[in-house]
Amino acid sequence: MSQLIKVMMNLTERDFENAEKITEQLRVHNKAEAVSAALSISSFLGEMLQGDKELIVRDRKGGMEKIIIPGLTGAY
Repeated sequence: MSQLIKVMMNLTERDFENAEKITEQLRVHNKAEAVSAALSISSFLGEMLQGDKELIVRDRKGGMEKIIIPGLTGAY
């Protein structure tokens, strides 16, 4: 198990609401776990997008859409 480091953060109301949503969506126990998961997901996506990969979402009807995440998207 990794050593824990205590961090204090000031969040906007929107940030706090997003943390609550992520807590529910990922079914984690608390907002600290939600923030940790969000950081891991962001890091993973950033690494993928720095290479030659794109993020594509496919809907249930088979339609596809390229997702652009400002700050994570490489130069295409």
